[in-house]
Amino acid sequence: MRKTAGIIAAVAIAASALIAAPAHADVPTITAGGSSFSAGMFTTCAANYTDAKVTYTGSSSGTGRTNYMAGTFDFAGSDGAFGATEKQPAASDFRYIPVVGGPVAIAYNLAAVPSLRLDADTIGAIFLGKIKTWNDPAIAALNPGAKLPASAITPQYRSDKSGTNGNFSGYLAKNKVAGWVQDQTWTNATKSTTPAGTGASGSTGVVQNLKSTVGAIGYVDLKDAVSGGLKVAAVKNASGQFVLPSAAAAAKFLANQPVSANGFVTIDWAKPVPGGYNASLITYAVVNTGAAAKNGAAVRNFIQYTLNTCVPANAAKLGYVALAGGQATKAKALALLIK
Repeated sequence: MRKTAGIIAAVAIAASALIAAPAHADVPTITAGGSSFSAGMFTTCAANYTDAKVTYTGSSSGTGRTNYMAGTFDFAGSDGAFGATEKQPAASDFRYIPVVGGPVAIAYNLAAVPSLRLDADTIGAIFLGKIKTWNDPAIAALNPGAKLPASAITPQYRSDKSGTNGNFSGYLAKNKVAGWVQDQTWTNATKSTTPAGTGASGSTGVVQNLKSTVGAIGYVDLKDAVSGGLKVAAVKNASGQFVLPSAAAAAKFLANQPVSANGFVTIDWAKPVPGGYNASLITYAVVNTGAAAKNGAAVRNFIQYTLNTCVPANAAKLGYVALAGGQATKAKALALLIK
């Protein structure tokens, strides 16, 4: 009898396990992507989240918005707004939710120069191909005593339609650097169909080119620059200070930028903020707030987790900025509108 009772108990336990298993396995699936600048943040949040299976593919902000409009992404990561010529939803059907910020690091590959100082004018001239060698007088004037080689500079830029392009070119244009306009397409930003240097797709593509090209310089998110073992330049801010890119310096600068009713933050890259790193940006989640979508509730829960838990816990150690103040308040309010 005891043996029979044991068998019955074992069968009951096994049966209950089979019944319970689907409850854990049957979770929503969220497909998203876009901004490669903030891919490190989004993928970290996706990996730590247990209430849905979240896949985030870092490509470019433009690709993210396109795939969102095509219905293949439940939400898009974007470092900028829809362009005037892009297909986009009606204003009442979507919102930009500010999720995370970060500095655009000016990374370079030059073993002989352990530290480097640049300003907006020299950066702009380098990426337009007007400053061609590392010992150019304009660079030397910012780096007294540095042993700058006479070797060529090879700019590395984003060839895809990129929010990083839009913010980086916006930073240069706002600081009145000659030859620049703000645009997410590099050829438009530089007003050149044959830009100086070499183009690559995504932040990781630029990092790979930087690592393999001695004398190269490029602009990428700080996480990718650090994980790629690259040196980064200290950039002169609008207060006249040379500041290295960091989560703390970017946070100080971004905290001074106003957020609009639709969630978009207007960044004044020329604003003097002592200790701030001006070449910084904010990444948004482009989300549905119109008619209820299939995965709307799941997306809402994930974005709320990202804003309330994941970003505050992980941003700084990854080189990103957890938004605060009015920006964070607005983001959390907008997340409630996701359908």
